[in-house]
Amino acid sequence: MKNQIKLLAIFTLTLMLSVGISSCKKDNFENKQTLKKLYNTYKNGEISECKHNGQTVYIAGLNAYDAGGAIYDKDGKQVGTCNYAWGKPDAICGQLTDCKTIYRVKDNIWGQPAVNKYGLGK
Repeated sequence: MKNQIKLLAIFTLTLMLSVGISSCKKDNFENKQTLKKLYNTYKNGEISECKHNGQTVYIAGLNAYDAGGAIYDKDGKQVGTCNYAWGKPDAICGQLTDCKTIYRVKDNIWGQPAVNKYGLGK
């Protein structure tokens, strides 16, 4: 009985350690080169990761009034423009789902906290 309790405790601790390590920020993440490229353009702005028809896309905009935003595919190719202030935005702008901010500059015009999920620019 004591051996079973020891084994269960060791298994539980190992599992907790594995989960803890795997949830840490990783240096290697999906579409790393694309995000580095987008960061270089939008380091004074915001980048969000979204889904469009099941595919990962990124919407990015500068930290400036009326700057609008652009949507990029996983390879960094621009697939849409979302500038509501200067005309009709592309249809894709209204079709994005599950958007999560992955980068936002500090002291931004939106009054939101800085975000840097993947440690871009470090």
